[in-house]
Parts: sequence; structure tokens; C-alpha cells
Amino acid sequence: MLPRTFTTIANATLKSKKWDALIVGGGHNGLTAAAYLARGGLSVAVLERRHVIGGAAVTEELVPGFKFSRCSYLQSLLRPLVIKELELPKHGLKLLKRNPSSFTPCIDGRYLLLGPDKSLNHSEISKFSLKDADAYPRYRTPRKRLVKVVSNF
Repeated sequence: MLPRTFTTIANATLKSKKWDALIVGGGHNGLTAAAYLARGGLSVAVLERRHVIGGAAVTEELVPGFKFSRCSYLQSLLRPLVIKELELPKHGLKLLKRNPSSFTPCIDGRYLLLGPDKSLNHSEISKFSLKDADAYPRYRTPRKRLVKVVSNF
């Protein structure tokens, strides 16, 4: 929760200025839209109800000592053109390779750990189904091609 004085000052500032655009939501999409509008010379205000901006790009410590992704791993799907045009690395953007790429715990104590290592993936999936482990490369290959095509748009 923000201190009352900060909220009061923020409300006064928002009301005292004429804005060309108001963006509702300070997630990565709202921030991207705001950046492009501001870059185009418009005065832009971003309104966010949470105490932190970033939306799905946020990683938070929900339980003391444990950080949880709000889907921040999906930010690697951010279009390269947006990263370049908004000079995001200059402003602190760092995209990290996910290895492993996913960890799925099960109630019974088992888990599924996947990453770039094909033999590890086969071994992990085999814990649940040898048939699925054998089929996994046939599933991934068309997906990789699709990602490559979509990434170019």
C-alpha cells in the first residue's frame, strides 16, 4: 500500500495536467504503448492500481525467501523490433536464457523438468510416459518453426 501523502500528491498531479493519453494498466503492454506515444511527442500518464509496474513481467517475493514469476519468463517473446526501437537494454532490460525452461511439481512429489537438453527431456518425460517422451521431438519441431516465423513479424 502506498503512503496516503504519496497517493494525494499523485492524484493532484494527475488532475492538474492535461494529458494527451491515459494508459490504464502499467503492465508490459501498457508501458510499451506509453513509451511509443511519449516517443511520438504526446504527454502520457500510466495508471496502475498495484504497488508495482510491469504486470506479467514482474517477479515478486510472495513468500519470504521465495520469488515467483508472474509469467516474466514470457518476456523473452517481446519483439526484437520493440526492444531495439525503445532502446530497452540501455534502460536496464536483460533477457536471460531459461535453463531449465520449466519445472512442474506434482502433488505426489514427482516433477517434470524440461530444458534445451533433448536427452534430459526424454528422461524426464519418460518418468510419466515413454510413448510421450518418444513423441516429444515430433511435437517440438513444428513449434520451433512456427516460433521462428512468428518472431519475424
